[in-house]
Amino acid sequence: MGLDCSHDAFSGAYSAFMRFRIAVAEATGGRWDEKEGFFYFGEGYDSVSHPGLYEFMGHSDCDGVITPEMCARVADDLEALIPELGKKGLGAGHLLRDGGYAAVAERFIKGCREAAAANESLEFH
Repeated sequence: MGLDCSHDAFSGAYSAFMRFRIAVAEATGGRWDEKEGFFYFGEGYDSVSHPGLYEFMGHSDCDGVITPEMCARVADDLEALIPELGKKGLGAGHLLRDGGYAAVAERFIKGCREAAAANESLEFH
């Protein structure tokens, strides 16, 4: 079992998606608080300035959709983090298989942009 997103945005274990989201939070200067079950972003990142990151980080990891409009915002916000994600290396498991944190982000961005261009929602299964 795992997460598959439409538009070839992501396919892998739920744990790989979680590690990816932890890396995204860390790329902002933030962190994952395991005790509270909550992502914290670094200074300067809030729901107004980075609505795409908030959508991405708060989205269910097993179902639902991201609207075409929000897909464009997710892609823009993630794209700005590629340099920091590249510093995280290759990771393990499905992240390693798919080329590391930056490559996984680039794939997710590509899927979001394809969904937005087609005026389709990005689906999580």
